Amino acid sequence: MNDFLNVLMSLQLPFALIPVLTFTSLPSVMHDFANGLFWKVAGGLLILLICAINMYFVVAYVMALNHLGLYIGAAVLSVIYLSFVAYLTWLCLIALGCSFLACGNTVSVTRTLHPEQPPSHPPK
Repeated sequence: MNDFLNVLMSLQLPFALIPVLTFTSLPSVMHDFANGLFWKVAGGLLILLICAINMYFVVAYVMALNHLGLYIGAAVLSVIYLSFVAYLTWLCLIALGCSFLACGNTVSVTRTLHPEQPPSHPPK
């Protein structure tokens, strides 16, 4: 059971690391404390390394189970999981300013309406 829980935690790690790097790199959120280019790249490479190591351990755990049905199920779930991580990474890269990845209209993270401020135009 301990190995299974470690595998589950390894799979959840990208869903925490990728948004943390994104939000700490946005000047609209962090102002003067936003990550610079070096820390964005170094953080991205570190996240990639950590996720690759964790995926190795997940594959090693599944291979140790020695059951064809589990291999097939793990393969299908891996494709879905990696697709969602790629989608999350894509959205975070768009938020960081890689506008060439955006296909169509996007919403700016920097433009928010605070509840104490009235709207800029009167309601009709």
